[in-house]
Amino acid sequence: MTWIASSAADRRAQFGRFLLGTGGLGGIAGATGPGIGLPEAEGLELIDRAVREGVKVLDTADVYAGGESERIVGVWNRGRPGSEVLIQTKTGITPDGPNLDPERVDRQLRHSIEVIGRVDLYVAHQVDGRTPWEKSLPVFSDAVERGTIRAYGLSNVDGAALSAALETADRLGLARPEIVQNQYSLLARADDAEVLPIVEAEGLAYTPFSPLANGLLAGRYSNGERPQRGDRASVASSAAPFLDDDQAMAKVARFNGLAAARDTSPAALAMAWLFHHPLVTAPIVGVSKEHHWAGILDGLALDWNDELAAAVDEIFG
Repeated sequence: MTWIASSAADRRAQFGRFLLGTGGLGGIAGATGPGIGLPEAEGLELIDRAVREGVKVLDTADVYAGGESERIVGVWNRGRPGSEVLIQTKTGITPDGPNLDPERVDRQLRHSIEVIGRVDLYVAHQVDGRTPWEKSLPVFSDAVERGTIRAYGLSNVDGAALSAALETADRLGLARPEIVQNQYSLLARADDAEVLPIVEAEGLAYTPFSPLANGLLAGRYSNGERPQRGDRASVASSAAPFLDDDQAMAKVARFNGLAAARDTSPAALAMAWLFHHPLVTAPIVGVSKEHHWAGILDGLALDWNDELAAAVDEIFG
């Protein structure tokens, strides 16, 4: 039983050109407090704007903003009955570490459906080394077979864990995980070695998060600045290693120069690279300010060609 389309082009049609990440509604991912994230009214306006821009999938998680993200997505969903926009949420991150215990996964799915109104796509947020796939995957598979969800996937997964999950699902006759959601950008390329070859061979949907490396590829922090409270990079542990890596920041500086020479923004250029990546189904974007839309929409409109691709690869390859 599969929901994901068999061809890369059709998978892109299913997911749209980009997914809207809603971790910034009510907070930023797991962080909350004054000055962090969008309040409900602005969050609802953001989702409406995203839908007008062609978004087909909203991405959230039960842990985001202590549950506020799911709640606001639920308010939006109930206010737009009949919407064809898909809702994807995730589970598995707890204060005590990853937890994909089958009873907890089932309980959290029921809770998310109650809060949001429906869940179309369900994703294991992290790999749980204490719970083997043989125990956790049947819960996701059963939800697919019952029609509770359309498909499920895995996030923050390396090649070995992804291969093991697929093998386990096949061996037990379960619905397979069909979505991979990992960090991926011009700066974060760990998936090139193992994960993306599996994605290609198995025909999986690949929907990476942090496409702008928490703002580093959007022209920010290029002159020694540090993230301020309320910036995604201020609460993203994955941003610090790049900020403290002189070689990485030198590449960012060269990239900024390339964008300027091509009369575009670094954000648009970084997004265009992902939009034209043959193995990327659709990146997940987070938007909190109007100028963030420019990077996305300009990236879609950018005249991408072999010469430009080669120039980008020369910096980051």
